[in-house]
Amino acid sequence: MSILEYVIRQQDVRWEVWLGDRLVSRHPTRTEAVSVAEVLAQGAVARGERAKILAGTMDGVAVEIPLREPKRQRA
Repeated sequence: MSILEYVIRQQDVRWEVWLGDRLVSRHPTRTEAVSVAEVLAQGAVARGERAKILAGTMDGVAVEIPLREPKRQRA
């Protein structure tokens, strides 16, 4: 089973979220890009897919960002 990899990287002054070779979104801050990637990855997991978030570092190494548990709504 393949794993969906949401990749966050900086391009000029913007932060981008990529899924494979497809640009998913672009944001002014890294925090916003990570938040969007988390929502997308959690949605994939909820559908039964495997997903992870990778962020590029200044030296070109990709670091995995752990997925947080989604907030549960009270009944």
